[in-house]
Amino acid sequence: MDTTTNLSCDKSVLWPVLDSIDVAGNAVYMAMAASGSGVYAEDVPPDTRDIAVGVHVAGMALYGASAIYGYYVADECKRAHERQEQLRKAEESSEEPLAPVRIVPSPSPAPEPVELALGASREEAAATCRRAGHEWSEGEGVLRCSGAPFAGLPPGASAELEFAEDRLSAVEFIVRPPEDAQGWASALREAEIALIRRYGKPQQRSFAVPDECKAAELFLGCVADGKVTGSASWSLADGRSVTLAIAAAPPPPTIRVRLTAD
Repeated sequence: MDTTTNLSCDKSVLWPVLDSIDVAGNAVYMAMAASGSGVYAEDVPPDTRDIAVGVHVAGMALYGASAIYGYYVADECKRAHERQEQLRKAEESSEEPLAPVRIVPSPSPAPEPVELALGASREEAAATCRRAGHEWSEGEGVLRCSGAPFAGLPPGASAELEFAEDRLSAVEFIVRPPEDAQGWASALREAEIALIRRYGKPQQRSFAVPDECKAAELFLGCVADGKVTGSASWSLADGRSVTLAIAAAPPPPTIRVRLTAD
């Protein structure tokens, strides 16, 4: 990469955020049209309301797809800028006089993401978790690994495992986002982008943020009350299914990614 080239991409997430708001707005108006309330009062003919429902559903699909793509492009642009800056600093440092070499101990490497394979035995799953440097625990009928099974999920994600006939049948990855609206939105976006990179565009996607919950100081309360909802799902060719969802219960609210066998 030429470090003198001006990258023309935009790192801002303003447009995908606006698209996300448009998705929520279309969802509100679709609900009004379906129920005959608000601007679609009962004196509006049913045929007109049915058409409006279709229009708003199409709007949600259009703006939703645009938002996903916008977040993806902004993330890729950010990575490109960071890479260009790293190369620029490397070039500058190579032109400076060599400093005396000082040998320091290398820090211990961070644990690698765990790759838990559906169909593995309990012993194999536990060994995979520990081999990656994570902790395996069994208690109250729940089996847990302190690490996520693949790269891309927000930091701190853990895994809960389910077995059928001593074979791993489902894994649920639990992400506990920071306790602020921006941290929550960033964690959800990061998780969805990681899944899109791995599995492609989801077959089903629905996220709703009511107008009353769009203020930053009210967002987390709405998530806890179940007013902010959302999910996306993938059906894979090998029979597996993947679901991303906002989970209000059990508290505190979390982001959950569930992988199940056919």
